[in-house]
Amino acid sequence: MRLSSIVSRVYLGFFVLIVIMLGSAWLSISSNKDITTRIENITQQATPLMLQSSTLTIRFLDINRSTTPYLSANYIDELEPLKQIVLNNIEQYQQQLSWFEGKGATGSQMEAMLNNITQTGVSTIDKIELVLELYVEYLDSKDLGSMEQEQFQSVVGQLNNTLVNQLASANSDQVQKAVEALLVQLSLIAAEANEAFSMQTSSEIRGVERRLQSRKERFEQAIADLDNLDSSLLRRSKQSLSLLASHAFSNNGSVSTHKETVKFNESITQQRQEIEQLIDVQLSHFDELSIYAEETATRLYHESMDSSQQALWMQSVIAATSVLIALLIGLNIAKGIRKPSKLVQGALDQVANKDLSSQVQYQANNEFGLVSDKVNLVISHLTHMIENMRQSSLHLKEASLDNQSTSGSLREAMLDQTNQTVMVATAMEQIECSVTEITQAANQTLTLVTSAVTSSSAGQQTMGKNVDLMGVLESKLAESTSTIDKLEKESASIGSILDVISGISEQTNLLALNAAIEAARAGEQGRGFSVVADEVRVLAAKTNASTQEIHHKIERLQNSSKLAVEQINQCVAGMAQCVEQTGEVNQSISTVYGLLNEVEQRSHQIATATTEHQVVASQVTQSISQIHELAEENSQRSQVLFSHGQQLEIMSQQQFSLTQEFKLPKPSENKD
Repeated sequence: MRLSSIVSRVYLGFFVLIVIMLGSAWLSISSNKDITTRIENITQQATPLMLQSSTLTIRFLDINRSTTPYLSANYIDELEPLKQIVLNNIEQYQQQLSWFEGKGATGSQMEAMLNNITQTGVSTIDKIELVLELYVEYLDSKDLGSMEQEQFQSVVGQLNNTLVNQLASANSDQVQKAVEALLVQLSLIAAEANEAFSMQTSSEIRGVERRLQSRKERFEQAIADLDNLDSSLLRRSKQSLSLLASHAFSNNGSVSTHKETVKFNESITQQRQEIEQLIDVQLSHFDELSIYAEETATRLYHESMDSSQQALWMQSVIAATSVLIALLIGLNIAKGIRKPSKLVQGALDQVANKDLSSQVQYQANNEFGLVSDKVNLVISHLTHMIENMRQSSLHLKEASLDNQSTSGSLREAMLDQTNQTVMVATAMEQIECSVTEITQAANQTLTLVTSAVTSSSAGQQTMGKNVDLMGVLESKLAESTSTIDKLEKESASIGSILDVISGISEQTNLLALNAAIEAARAGEQGRGFSVVADEVRVLAAKTNASTQEIHHKIERLQNSSKLAVEQINQCVAGMAQCVEQTGEVNQSISTVYGLLNEVEQRSHQIATATTEHQVVASQVTQSISQIHELAEENSQRSQVLFSHGQQLEIMSQQQFSLTQEFKLPKPSENKD
């Protein structure tokens, strides 16, 4: 790389600066990496340790808080969900404690603290589980004691009422005194027991038990005195007295049960006090762990701050060095640029003042030497170009004059064309109006023909229906003729049947006559048979008369049917002639319909042709209008072209004047 080149010097300076910046960046990255490592130690060790220790404290206190609702429950049924809450809190505490496993190095301060926390936590949880079990037994004992106290109060009330009644029914003073003594002992025992029930310490209850034991002897003595005086009264109260003695004096009585309940309560209270002490100890262990985590975080923070301050000082030194080196490189580059830039600027100033006679006088093997050569080359090209522009401006002036003459002739021709186009457009507008009138007339004719075709089509359809109806009617008449012929034949067969019936009636009459003759021969024995024969003969006569009447009616029916057949045959002949004439009329209507269709088609063709003629005439009119507009535009453009030619002449004159302003070197200098 040549250092005489300005670009080479710039590249060298940039290379040095880049090396310095890379070194600074490497140092910055190293220091940032160290700081990041220390911050990660804070975030991964100290901060989680502080958060987890706080969470562990909360989990541990949650265990104690959850035991309060459990120990405040009054019924065993309420204990199971509350116990589950306590066990869940214990499990969460143990899970949170498992996070600390392996966090402290062997023999370290943190390991000792974690061991203390673990041991104290195990002791506390064992105590809490023991309290939970004791509280279940306490509630059982409390429920049993409440039930026995109610029984005791019931027995006392019942026994008191019984003794009061016995006192009222006592038959002697001694018995009354014995009953009164027993009532007094009963009242004293009940008072002592109620006092014991109200006590909450076992020492006080033991004093009441001692007093009850002394009352037991007096109570038994009062019972014995009443038994000696009136055993019948004692037998009525014996069971109640036994229950009272069991509740007051036995080890399973209500007083003893209440004593056991109080002992459970005292034991639970003692265990809770021990739990509170263990909780205080555990909280102190948690505080030690939190203080240790805070001290660790503070130490790591100070170490990272010291490292960052050292890195900042090193970066400041490197930045100052980089600035100094950049200044030295900049001064060296500026020194190499100042002189050639002045020479190039002077030459460019002369070019700006339209003086192309001088060139840059600088020879060096660097970028400014190349720039000087290029500037001199540009000046030479400009000189040659301006000289050519002078010659071109002269030729342009001559061409613009010729253009003005041509555009004037073109404008006159355009005016003549515009006038002729206006005349043709007027004629086409008249033709278009005539074609429009013809089109309207053709459309009206088409409308009338279409209406006639529609009417003839409807008439043809109606006549077709009439022909069909005539055919149907003809077939119906033929069927009627056939039916009447059958009727005539059937009536003839009925006549033969009547002949048979007439013969039968004659034979019946003959048989009746023979029967009458035989009855007359029989005399009295055949009288009844004679009556029957007379009735048969009368019936035969009636049958014969009816047969004759039916025969006459059938003859009239046959004559009528023959007449009907003849009339229907005449109708059939007339109907056939009518059908033939209707067919001829239908054929004539079809011929008319065909002719009207042909007329309609011709009318359509005429209307279509006139419409197309109208469209073509309209298009021709529009085309002539467009030609007229184009002629107007061409006339305007020729006018513009003429004015442009004038402007072009002016511009060529101005261009020649501008080239005259430049100072060009002499021909000999240009060749050099």
